Amino acid sequence: MNAPTQSEAELEMRLSRKMLDVLIRAGLIFAMVVLCYLIFAPFITFMAWAVILAVTLYPAQQKLARKLGGKQGTAATLLVLCGLLLIVVPTAVLTVSLSDSVHDFFTSVHDNTLRIPAPSPSVADWPLVGDRVYGLWSQLHTDLPAFIQSLKPRLGDLAGKALGIVAGVAAMLL
Repeated sequence: MNAPTQSEAELEMRLSRKMLDVLIRAGLIFAMVVLCYLIFAPFITFMAWAVILAVTLYPAQQKLARKLGGKQGTAATLLVLCGLLLIVVPTAVLTVSLSDSVHDFFTSVHDNTLRIPAPSPSVADWPLVGDRVYGLWSQLHTDLPAFIQSLKPRLGDLAGKALGIVAGVAAMLL
């Protein structure tokens, strides 16, 4: 075999440079895709729901826009406000109700006015856990203050965790 001529060597050099250029560009595009995914990963669920809601509500928005004389922006704004009302009002009512219930519960526990009814004898017949549940329930019925005193260190941690969960849910909904 003959040694490559000057033009063949030059052609090979150009091809290798172009191949290297293509590989560098592909690597940079891959790195950009990975970085974009890492940035948007926490929001993928929200974006999926946004697409689902947009596709689902598009016919209703178009119908509302026709009734409003073709005003697309007004129809979209009304649809968003109705959606917010459907989410915010029940959530606010539920949050207020839950906080009132928790406050009443802790007040009755603190004042020793909480009364637990006696367990039904059929509770003891429950499979696997019946005897333990019946014993614990009976203890709560007969001497709730002593039981609460024994749990006081853990109740503070539990209340803190419960408050954290409620705050997290409220933040997520907002």
